[in-house]
Amino acid sequence: MTMTVSGIMENVSLFSAIEAFLKSETPMKETVIDVKRAILELTESGKDYRGRKFAPYSKGYAKRKGTKHVDLRLSGRMLRALTAETISPTRGRVEVKARPSSGTADTKMIAQIHTTGTGRQPQRDFLDITKNRQNQIIKKNYDDPLLEIARRFR
Repeated sequence: MTMTVSGIMENVSLFSAIEAFLKSETPMKETVIDVKRAILELTESGKDYRGRKFAPYSKGYAKRKGTKHVDLRLSGRMLRALTAETISPTRGRVEVKARPSSGTADTKMIAQIHTTGTGRQPQRDFLDITKNRQNQIIKKNYDDPLLEIARRFR
């Protein structure tokens, strides 16, 4: 009596497709872009990464800026310096790059002051995302595509 075993090649193909996906920088690139987008959306809406309203501007600063809406934009330099960088298929970075301008403080230092609330500056912790938001982004860029790959090999 003989028993034939088959189906191994389909599994090898599935594992090869998964390996190719995980070695690609595309999922990490999309992930850091989504993290940057989430940070910018919350900041522009006047909220920190936990969804809490930012501390208000001082009366003098609000008058100079022309609005009471706290969105951490006067010139826009600091948020324009926010970058999303893919380092490898498993590592990425979202940061405010140091960009000094003549006669003004460097953008990375300004972001640090806002995030920590240094000196007279109230803390406005904008440069982060919640674990829940992080999980949503990972699901979108890793889990869902991996499930789609697995579905193709059913």
